[in-house]
Amino acid sequence: MVNADPRATAVANLREARMALDEGRPGDALESAEKAVAAFSWLDDAEGVAFGVLAQSVALGKRGLLPGALDTIDRVQQIASANRHALLQAWCGFSRAVVELRLDSRERSLHSLARALGLAELTGDAELTGSILFEQAKLMRTQYHEHCMTRTDGARCSLDGEPCVRKLRRAEALCGQARDRWKQLDEPLLMARVNLLVAHVRLDLGEVERAQRACRRAERLLAGRDRPVLRAELLIARARCSGSRNRLADQIAQLTEAAELAMGCLAREVAVRAHGALSTAHERAGQLRQALRHARLQLEQYRLWELQEGRDLLRMREHDPSARLAEQLAHHRFEPHRERTFAPPRGYRPLRSGTTAEQTNRRIARALQAGLTKRGIEVLRRVADGASTGAIAEELALSPKTVQNHLQRIYRTLGVRDRAGAAVWWIGLDDATAQP
Repeated sequence: MVNADPRATAVANLREARMALDEGRPGDALESAEKAVAAFSWLDDAEGVAFGVLAQSVALGKRGLLPGALDTIDRVQQIASANRHALLQAWCGFSRAVVELRLDSRERSLHSLARALGLAELTGDAELTGSILFEQAKLMRTQYHEHCMTRTDGARCSLDGEPCVRKLRRAEALCGQARDRWKQLDEPLLMARVNLLVAHVRLDLGEVERAQRACRRAERLLAGRDRPVLRAELLIARARCSGSRNRLADQIAQLTEAAELAMGCLAREVAVRAHGALSTAHERAGQLRQALRHARLQLEQYRLWELQEGRDLLRMREHDPSARLAEQLAHHRFEPHRERTFAPPRGYRPLRSGTTAEQTNRRIARALQAGLTKRGIEVLRRVADGASTGAIAEELALSPKTVQNHLQRIYRTLGVRDRAGAAVWWIGLDDATAQP
């Protein structure tokens, strides 16, 4: 018996894929995105399939399959443009920007983010708008570290330099805008992420007290949640606060815990940063042997990270999954005014007159619980729409006799006598599911 709503499960897998991408776990993201695509495909939800394909493409890009990922995103972009689907076009722009960062194309990425932001604001999608602003803030901070912290002679640039301060203040302002958008969603993990970035920006500015407040907010948001990567990131931010106050023992303890958490969930990128910070902290404390040990562990984690990416890249190139991702959309048709899978933007209308996508999904879930097969549900839906046996056979590529056999099994399973009874059972499900 299936207890979960198929659409709710698909949406949950897509959200987990996006969160895994944000946490630097492209392997887990790829797996969750594949589950989402399969579920949306079963539901004949072209929009959901497209979003899942984009998540898969970003995961492949983060694993190193850059040309294939960008090509797939371009093909989804063409489909979105042909269907005048502004939200999907915005997600395509955002996905392209994330992959372009993997190519170290920051200027191109900023351009893609700016275009995606305009479309996202047009649709009113708070999640995507916040994500774009968040990525812009990260890029602004990266530019600060690359161009302002180090001069050509190797000396650190003073924080009193106005360009440096402007970049960090701009990053902080973008974080605030992202936080305002994400507040509408009631998603604690997104709010925790933006608070962690705010903490690092404030530490760059030398504002330790304000950074600690951001860390405390992130800690409250993560309370009771099993997110080891985000907890490791929180510990790294707290360690920076401790280091700024010369509390080296606390800093080392926090970084050690962060490294253990990151290695435990195979978050190699976070582990590399944690061991690098540990090496520096031990060196400051005069513990040179420990500093050397963590420098070696940092190198080891980095090599494991590269090795894993290399193995994945070889395997993916052999099977070339990106070449077939966008093809999955060819089997689905976008409705001109399809109801959104997630929080609906302004101007969207239901999928079909008289029946919303939500009603259809509830009916499918209830039919599965009753014991109908996938093919049985496909036949039943067409019976309820008034299709004849011949029309059903032609549409599903079955023989009329096979359709009749499906109908007999449907009647027995549902306890009805004929097509009218089956149609009433299907249509009447909404009243049944509305009961507590």
